[in-house]
Amino acid sequence: MKPPFAEIETRITERMLQKQMAPAVIREYLRRTKLVYDGASGKADWDSIGDLTPDDMVELETLPAVDAAAEQADLAKLVVIKLNGGLGTTMGLTRAKSLMRVKGADNFLQIIRKQIVVLRARRGVTLPVLFMNSFVTREDTLAEPGLAELNRGAPGEIPIDFLQNMAPRIDRTTLLPVGDGADESHWCPPGHGDVFLSLQITGILDRLIANGYRTAFLSNGDNLGATVDERALHYFHRENLEFMSELTPKTAVDLKGGVLFRRRLAGGAHGPIELLETAQVPDDHLQDFQDVRRFAHFNINNLWVNLAALKDRLERGALELALIVNPKKLGEQDILQLETAMGAAIGQFDRTRVLIVPRRRFAPVKDCADLLVRRSDCYVLREDSCSLERNPARIHAEEPVVSLDPAYKKVADFERLVPVAPSLVDCEALSVEGAVLFDAPVTIRGRVKIKALGLDAKISSAKKTVLDNESVEL
Repeated sequence: MKPPFAEIETRITERMLQKQMAPAVIREYLRRTKLVYDGASGKADWDSIGDLTPDDMVELETLPAVDAAAEQADLAKLVVIKLNGGLGTTMGLTRAKSLMRVKGADNFLQIIRKQIVVLRARRGVTLPVLFMNSFVTREDTLAEPGLAELNRGAPGEIPIDFLQNMAPRIDRTTLLPVGDGADESHWCPPGHGDVFLSLQITGILDRLIANGYRTAFLSNGDNLGATVDERALHYFHRENLEFMSELTPKTAVDLKGGVLFRRRLAGGAHGPIELLETAQVPDDHLQDFQDVRRFAHFNINNLWVNLAALKDRLERGALELALIVNPKKLGEQDILQLETAMGAAIGQFDRTRVLIVPRRRFAPVKDCADLLVRRSDCYVLREDSCSLERNPARIHAEEPVVSLDPAYKKVADFERLVPVAPSLVDCEALSVEGAVLFDAPVTIRGRVKIKALGLDAKISSAKKTVLDNESVEL
C-alpha cells in the first residue's frame, strides 16, 4: 500500500535536504515521483509516435569544409562536456568506469585528455572540457594524472568538473526512500538529463556565457568516437540552432538504441522532435521499435547545445523531461530509480536539427563484448584526433557482433580470461560459449563459434593461429 503522497513528499524532501540538494532539484524529483504515484509507467503511447521529416535531418558528410579562421573562431566559443558519473556496476566495477583501460595502456580519461590536447594544439585554442561527475566518481577522476589542471589557461578559469545531483532510491511499492540515507547504496544519480539543471545551479552555465562561450558539445564519457567535428560546429552556428542531436545508422548490435521522432497531434499536426528510449517502449511494441526500416538511425547521445538558449529556457521553468522508470534490486528489496535522459531536451527547444553521422562517431563500451572489440585491432586511435575509430583495414561495413559467455560479464573475469586480445579486424561474428582462456594470439575471420568443453579450455589448444568461418570445441 502506498501512503498518502503528502507523506512521500515530506520523506523525500527531508532525505534530499540531508545532502543539501537545491530546491529545484527536489521539486524535479518530486515531479517524477508524483507521476509514478498517479500511475505513470514511463511507457510511451505508441500510437503517438510519428516520423521525422526530411527537413529535420542533415548529413554530416554533406557539410562543406570550414576554413581555418572560421574553425578557430568557432572553437573559441566551445566547451566540451563529458558525462562521467557511471560506475559500470553491471560490469562488476566499483570505481569510475572511465578508469578502465580501453586501448593500450590508456583509460577513457587519458584518451579524452589526449583528444583535447591534440585539438588545442592543432587549432591554437584553449577550449575547456568539463566532466559531469557523480558523488561516486569525482575523487578518482580528479586524481587522474594530468586531468585536474587540464583547463589551465582557458578563459574564465573554468573548473574541470561539476557534480551531478543525487536522488534517493525509493521502494517500488511505497515510493518512500529506502534505508536512512546514511549509506551510498540509498542514493543514485537522477539520470544524465540532470546535466542541464546541474549546470544551472552550480553557476557554471552563467560563468561560461559570461566568458564568451556560446556552444556546448556533450557526449558520454565512454564514447571515444565523440570528438569535436568543426563542420558540425560551424553548421550549428551558421543555422543559429539551439539544439542538435547526432544519429547514426542502426546495425544488429544497436537495436536497443533510442530513436528520435515527432509526436502525432490532433488534426494531423506534428509536435517537436522528441527522444524515445528503449525503457519507454511498451513491451508489445519492442519489435516495432527495433525495425530498422522505420527507425534506420539511433541516438548516440552526442549533443550540441546553444548555452544562451539553454539559460533562457531554464529561466522560463523546469525542463520536465520524459520520465524513465528504472526498476532495480537493493539486496532483496524491489526499488525504483526515476531518471531522465539529456537527449530528451531536444523537445524543449524551437530551432533543432538531427545530424546524421558516420559510425566512427560512436565507439562506446557498455559491456565486456564492447571492450573486447575496442581493445582489438578492429579499432585504432587516429593520430590526428585521438578519436577511437574503425580500423581502415577492415573490409566489413559493420563492426563484429560479439557474444561472450556470462563468464566474461565482470571486468575482473574478462581481464583474467582475455590476457591476449584476438585479432577481429576481419571478423563478422564471434560467439564464445563457456570460459575460454585467450592465452595466445589468434586471428578471427568471418563467423566463428568457440565452445569450452571443460574447465581448462585454452585458445592455444586449438593449435591454430587463424580461425576462419568455423566452429571450434576446446
